[in-house]
Amino acid sequence: MDPTRLVRDHLTASPQTRPLFVVGAGKAAARMAAGVEAALGSERLDGIVVTAPGCEAALRRIRIAIGSHPLPDRASVAAANEILRAVGRAAPDATLLALISGGASSLLALPRPPVTLADKIAANRLLLASGAAIEELNTVRKHLSAIKGGGVLRAAGGRTVTTLILSDVIGDDPSVIGSAPTMPDPSTYADAIAVLRRYALLDRVPAAVRDLLEAGARGETVETVKPGDPEARRATATVIGSNATARRAAAIHAARLGYEPVVEDTPLSGDTAAAARRWAPRLTRRPGIARWCVIAGGETTVVVRGAGRGGRNQEFALAAAAELEGASVVLLSAGTDGIDGPTDAAGAFADGSTLARARERGLDQQKSLADNDAYAFFDRLGDLFRTGPTGTNVMDLKIAVGVGSAS
Repeated sequence: MDPTRLVRDHLTASPQTRPLFVVGAGKAAARMAAGVEAALGSERLDGIVVTAPGCEAALRRIRIAIGSHPLPDRASVAAANEILRAVGRAAPDATLLALISGGASSLLALPRPPVTLADKIAANRLLLASGAAIEELNTVRKHLSAIKGGGVLRAAGGRTVTTLILSDVIGDDPSVIGSAPTMPDPSTYADAIAVLRRYALLDRVPAAVRDLLEAGARGETVETVKPGDPEARRATATVIGSNATARRAAAIHAARLGYEPVVEDTPLSGDTAAAARRWAPRLTRRPGIARWCVIAGGETTVVVRGAGRGGRNQEFALAAAAELEGASVVLLSAGTDGIDGPTDAAGAFADGSTLARARERGLDQQKSLADNDAYAFFDRLGDLFRTGPTGTNVMDLKIAVGVGSAS
């Protein structure tokens, strides 16, 4: 799924007549900006987008800044400040065209005092390891930030803000994606506190984080921009690409290769190992189709309990391997962004022979699962899937091929 083409086609069908100032953030932001230049020509454009290392694109007028992912750093703070300064310099009659994709939450960081960058990183680490869903993470992130939850709308000073979005969340809610720097936010400080309580983190986050959220819940500090606020009245958003877009594209390609595609619409979510154990057994009971390809998507979560390395897709494949043992099925679980956890892999393959090959090498699937060490397990087998950063981000794909069956 090409972000450049999606943006180009959207803008070609809906041409812009006013001067445009482009801002953006996310793993796909640079390639989305290339689509703006392709559709509208670079001579009438200005602006800046922030993306992750390895996700750059060749642009003529729109500048690129680099932030940090999956945890913010000083580059993310510098990028957020650059975005806000750029918005303030835009012509009074300019339409702000915002390009938002997954990853923006980390790539743009502007901690709200008294929270420091170190405090925010510590809170992010705890949330990422807790198994919290992305909408829960972003509820907290928005309330620790001066740029998320509509911060760019405040800087826009009433200008029209049109946002094009590549969704990396289940449900494609613009107020969640990338922590919504250009959209109003219906969540509250009280909601953020509830998330931390749900995962027993309220007493573990830095004191400044807890103090800010509690002060906000008491009404002692400004909330994020809310639907209906003056800053949000000229803000609109369109989701131009999502996991469903990627699943459809995968199905078309599978059919061209001679497989009968079976596209599942219900997204996979929740604990990744549990989701794999529920989903994978269905792949071994598929009578009636000679060559089939099942395509699913979504975004699962991992509660980090061990000291190993991996990501949710590698762990999904590791848990699924036990359900596929002996079957004529090959499964790939991978992130569309090419990045799975803090590793150089996008995901991993599992098939009917995975556990037998693992035993030959002295690998223990259950021990690797307990230690969250899927990376070492699949690296030893040669079954990691490495693409490098892809420059897009629409959650994860599960693609399984086999012979025999689909009910």
